[in-house]
Amino acid sequence: MTNKRLLRVQQILKENELDGFIFFNNEYSNRPNVQYLSGFTGSYSILLITKYNNYIITDSRYFEQAQEESDLQLIKQIERDPWPTIRNLLQELKITRLGFELDKLLVEGYKKLQKMDLKLYDFEKLILGLRAVKDKEELKFIKTACQITSKAFKNIFPKIKIGMTESELAAELTYEMLKLGAEKPIVGYLIVASGKRGQCPHGRSSDKIIEDGDFITIDTGAIYNGYASDITRTIGVGDVPNDLIKIYEIVLEAQKRTILSASSHHTGASLDKIAREYISSKGYGPYFTHSTGHGIGLEVHELPRVNKDNIDKLPVNSVVTIEPGIYIPELGGVRIEDDIIIKEDSCEVISHIQKDLIILNK
Repeated sequence: MTNKRLLRVQQILKENELDGFIFFNNEYSNRPNVQYLSGFTGSYSILLITKYNNYIITDSRYFEQAQEESDLQLIKQIERDPWPTIRNLLQELKITRLGFELDKLLVEGYKKLQKMDLKLYDFEKLILGLRAVKDKEELKFIKTACQITSKAFKNIFPKIKIGMTESELAAELTYEMLKLGAEKPIVGYLIVASGKRGQCPHGRSSDKIIEDGDFITIDTGAIYNGYASDITRTIGVGDVPNDLIKIYEIVLEAQKRTILSASSHHTGASLDKIAREYISSKGYGPYFTHSTGHGIGLEVHELPRVNKDNIDKLPVNSVVTIEPGIYIPELGGVRIEDDIIIKEDSCEVISHIQKDLIILNK
């Protein structure tokens, strides 16, 4: 699979009359693109893709790991400073026209390349665009990440009790995902927002105690072989106010309608519009404050976007979230999120957790 990805980049080289394309990854700053092209998952590397051969530079910390994970030609960086190694390789290969990622290369790195008498050509989000369409291997990994997260949700529901803190609930869910085979939870903090804190779409878990009558919004995902899932459920505890139950039913219907319509015939904007118009028709439009969804893969947020600004058709075999929400100040909030694979005329839902309202300890 990786060879096909490299061939796509090499075709871009030919189309733009470039001798090579360089990718920098330091402290995981560009790990998704490097893993996508080479299979290497370490925190430090430089990739050089040329029209005929492909190279990965890394140091002694990761040399053996790179040998195991990647079939690119491997070069060990001996000195702490990588630039002599980079310069020697570019000169050896007679590279003069070099492409780089505008959104990933630091100014310092750009200045170093400028001093090498190269003609530099910048590309923005080049690999991110290629990554939007998943191959069979990627879809398998994302489905497994969804299975892990779905099962972890089911396992922690019986453990949720009035009197436990949001952070305790977050820890239980993380533990369940790790037991089920996740490498780790998705990057960032796990969202557990209960009661009035549910009005915050990204309310990180806190020491707030879960109380009778609370809605709890739980948003997380698992990383499996580098690929992410991203799932949200909102559940009730005890004697939940009718206003929250009403909001839940509106969000659920908006999500169901959007998923039912999802296919490659829709743009991100037109799919977003389905959820937004339904919620607005019920009088809650101003309280739906974020996009309907986003792509997932090697990152939790990637292309394609499901929002009002994306006028491009959603590509077949892209994976996106559908996650409408309503957030009411001083009352709380509801979000329901599933992961789907876009098909030509439909979609496949790959997260499987009950969506009808669950009320515990009632």
